Amino acid sequence: MIEVVLLTKLILLVVGVVSSVYGVSYVILGRFDIPFIPRKDSTMIGSMLIGIALALFIVSIFIP
Repeated sequence: MIEVVLLTKLILLVVGVVSSVYGVSYVILGRFDIPFIPRKDSTMIGSMLIGIALALFIVSIFIP
């Protein structure tokens, strides 16, 4: 059976990877001005998702 700490790290890493992929895609949509959502909003959402992903990666590194 998987330990709780290992499972927590794995969940944080998976959520971080998914968040970074979505963040990068929103930034790309904003840079190329694809009419999905307004450019400013798309870049802001993408930057926030990338920041969340970085925070999750840092938290998962410091879990003992």
